[in-house]
Amino acid sequence: MIYDVLEVFEKLYEEKKDDLILGSYNLKDGLYVKIKKDETLELFESKTVKREKVFTDLNGIQNSSVCDDFKKWDYYSSYINSNKALFDKKIHNINYLSYFFKIENSEYAKEKIDEHFNVLVDFSKYKDKKDKEVIAVFQDRLKNENRKEDILKKCLILKNSFDEIIQVAKEKEIKNYIKIFFEEDLENYKKESEIYLSLKIFNDSKYNQKIDDIIYGLSNSNMGLNSKKPFLENKNRKLTIPFMIKNKDALMLKKFFDWLKLQPYNQDRTLDEHFFIQKHLSNDEAEITEFDYIPIKADDINKSFYPTYVKNILELEKDKKLISDYEIKELWQLEDKIDTLFYNGQLKFNYYRDSKDIKVSDFLSKELQSILFITKFTMINYFKKYDDRGFLNIIKKYGTQFVINHYMNEREFRAKEAMNLKLALQKGEKMDIKQELQDLKNMLEDEEYKSLSKDEYLFLAGQWAAYLLSLSKASNKNKTLALAEQYFKAKYISKIQSILNNDLEKFKHEIRLNNAWALKASSLLKAYEDDSKLSDKEKDRFLVGFMAKNTFYEKRQKEEKKENEENI
Repeated sequence: MIYDVLEVFEKLYEEKKDDLILGSYNLKDGLYVKIKKDETLELFESKTVKREKVFTDLNGIQNSSVCDDFKKWDYYSSYINSNKALFDKKIHNINYLSYFFKIENSEYAKEKIDEHFNVLVDFSKYKDKKDKEVIAVFQDRLKNENRKEDILKKCLILKNSFDEIIQVAKEKEIKNYIKIFFEEDLENYKKESEIYLSLKIFNDSKYNQKIDDIIYGLSNSNMGLNSKKPFLENKNRKLTIPFMIKNKDALMLKKFFDWLKLQPYNQDRTLDEHFFIQKHLSNDEAEITEFDYIPIKADDINKSFYPTYVKNILELEKDKKLISDYEIKELWQLEDKIDTLFYNGQLKFNYYRDSKDIKVSDFLSKELQSILFITKFTMINYFKKYDDRGFLNIIKKYGTQFVINHYMNEREFRAKEAMNLKLALQKGEKMDIKQELQDLKNMLEDEEYKSLSKDEYLFLAGQWAAYLLSLSKASNKNKTLALAEQYFKAKYISKIQSILNNDLEKFKHEIRLNNAWALKASSLLKAYEDDSKLSDKEKDRFLVGFMAKNTFYEKRQKEEKKENEENI
């Protein structure tokens, strides 16, 4: 994976160099101080307002060009992480041209100024043999007298300015960081950064090997080999680290992860359309948690994508007009519909979030949360990696639960939209709801009684159950939903029979004695004998009957309207 990524990233990097990273780089919240060449101070604040980064002077005036300067200085002055601090975890910068610390550590940072700058004079603090090999490469720079004088001069300037900076930070109630920079050529920042990175770019210098004047080591990017992770070691070799990488490649890999950290979470093809990269941010560093090579391009997938025609089977209406049928022609359109109609908009949003961060909410019920945990990786495989194995199995196994979940959370319209989509995705015979309802009316009008087929029974049972629940006078919506849930949980036809009988007993006082359809429906249903377990298809048939326009309710409305007209 590492060399696959590097090969592609290096081509991107060659075009823009560090601007590839700096173009998306953000400054952390805090006070930003520029110590000018004449030793005067310019102070600015970076803060987050409504999730947007805002950089202003202390009078609130924005200055993008100055902000860009600070971004560059900051990038070349920041440590990799606290474990890679230069000498102290509370001092967050890595050169003598800057000084970073959290505002709550101001007094501590003041005491450490001399020690920090002394370390940077010649890096003599680093005694390890392998560290010395690295430092030896920079001896010409480190022994330069002008550099030494500049370090001592800047150390003194910083100490003389420190109290003033802290006082401003307190007055302005600055939060988080204080970052102090000396006005210097960017090239000088880069050269000082090279010394630090050469020392700290690898996981641990003890693994370093020098071969033909090239230093090899264990990459620090996406790798955490330590005493707590012995399983990463290769026990069959004298050198037990998993793999080694050149220092040049390690530096490029660091830049890649710096870039990756800044990419949006919902974009997994930012590097190359053939690379699926799922990242996770930990301690402000990017980690690749999943990587796949995808041989097929998105354009090729869409060319071969078999369109899905979604018919408005349940005859849904919006603003008293039937909703039009629609066709899903591309994979991304199907992904949007699945996300909206099945997952209530919670699938794509939670693709790459840790399970612990996916909380139950008004949009994500406990049941839907459980389904999401189980199914989201299959959805990622299909929509992001174009691997359709398992997709239709998920639709078959959980499609009905998506529908019921909407209904139980008072999203009846969305439940019906979901059912339309589920039926469109299922292979097999398609329902003609108009014909089903007409056949039901004809059967109820017919004076003769006949035995019901299983399909007829399930559709009629759904219609009858919905009608009985519509007779409920319960002011508490939850009570009516609880009654409906009994039907949705039924696994056997006999259970549906039992619930229908109970509900008829509860609401029979609401049914008119001259309601011939109701009497016939009740008789037909009671006469049906079957104790078989309901298949997924049979559950859907009951649900379609339950959710379709209700024949009994429409007839009652017509009768009531007729009576009202006669009484006028």
